[in-house]
Amino acid sequence: MKFAQALGAAALASLASIATASSPILAQYWPAYNAEQQSVSQIPWTYSSKNGIAYYFVTITTKDGFEVPADQPTSDIKKFVSAAKANGVRPVFSVGGWDGSLHFSDLVKTASKQATFAEQIKSFMDKYGFVGVDLDWEYPNGVGIGCNAVSGDDSAHLLAFLKVLRSKIGSSKLITAAVSTEGFLGANGKALSSFKPYGQYLDYINLMTYDIAGSWSSTTGPNSPLRKCSSDSSVQTAIKLWTSRGFPASKILLGVPAYAISFTTKSSSLQTTKINNKWSSKAYQPWTGVVPKGAPGDSNAPTTDVCGTKTAAYSGQWQFKDLVSNGLVSSDGMHGKNGYKRYFDECSQAPFLFNPSKKHYISYEDSRSVAVKTVYAKQQGLGGVFVFDSAGFTNEVYSSLRSSLYSRKSRRHELPALHA
Repeated sequence: MKFAQALGAAALASLASIATASSPILAQYWPAYNAEQQSVSQIPWTYSSKNGIAYYFVTITTKDGFEVPADQPTSDIKKFVSAAKANGVRPVFSVGGWDGSLHFSDLVKTASKQATFAEQIKSFMDKYGFVGVDLDWEYPNGVGIGCNAVSGDDSAHLLAFLKVLRSKIGSSKLITAAVSTEGFLGANGKALSSFKPYGQYLDYINLMTYDIAGSWSSTTGPNSPLRKCSSDSSVQTAIKLWTSRGFPASKILLGVPAYAISFTTKSSSLQTTKINNKWSSKAYQPWTGVVPKGAPGDSNAPTTDVCGTKTAAYSGQWQFKDLVSNGLVSSDGMHGKNGYKRYFDECSQAPFLFNPSKKHYISYEDSRSVAVKTVYAKQQGLGGVFVFDSAGFTNEVYSSLRSSLYSRKSRRHELPALHA
């Protein structure tokens, strides 16, 4: 998909003037595997904060280290690094991801392997001009996709590796990590009692506060709820977990998904649920377990994943831009169209679309919800926010996110009773 026309020069200059090096960071992941949908030149660089971070996503782990997938030309890496630096943004490359974390556990298992892996990362950084690395291990002591190498000592080994890596690349380079809302897990499968030691070596963690609901859920629900309403986790609970266990709030970047997820409801009418004797919510509906077709490119043709598991199902996912271009919602996300009605759930502070004739329920982010999240991130003293991924949002939503992050004044709708 093509990125929409940029804002006018005056508007961009105004936005840039309120972001400084000490301001919250607005980072974004660029999906290099989807370069045909968004080339390097189409990345919305103007919405990144100055001295922000742009992530080249993704390189994948191998038995001997990591590699760039064959469908990602190295010429794009050079273009990405050059463009990021030209726009005052720090280029960082990611290692891992959902499909690429199979060998992480083995790569950091021993001191010798840690040293080798750290040297490989440094060499890659030096070769292409990256200023840091993002460790997207999904997940330490967690199965992830299903065939990852896993050890009860993964989190301990990761901490040891971070120390080695920091020593190898020096203090001027960035080390970030994409992390779960559940924290780093110990050998008992529960969150460690303290995350403070990791803060000695990590510049930031990218808190993946999305995929809270999905095909595994018993009801429909928000992809990225602010509050814990009827879901297992939320933005609030994730931030509380990480900060209460000693990780600095200023080193946390809050994840904002630019994609939507879909469900097929059992009924053509929405039921109202009372939550915590406070909110009347229509966000949590009984559903059939059948994920409907998402964006036009979504397919249910048989595929085999990296574990060798065969599936034949729709993902049900949409980039927000696809919702707009296919006539389901307005470009700011505030109005449903063509049979889809927009609802905003006060408990989770998240919007969703519902089409009663199709029984389609779509959880997404709009101009209001991204503003709420960024204001909350500021209230909690976080280091900023990141978008996954850069190809997803329209100018209107990006502008709302950015202006809310850097404005000293907050619009009324951005400030619900967030602490309730």
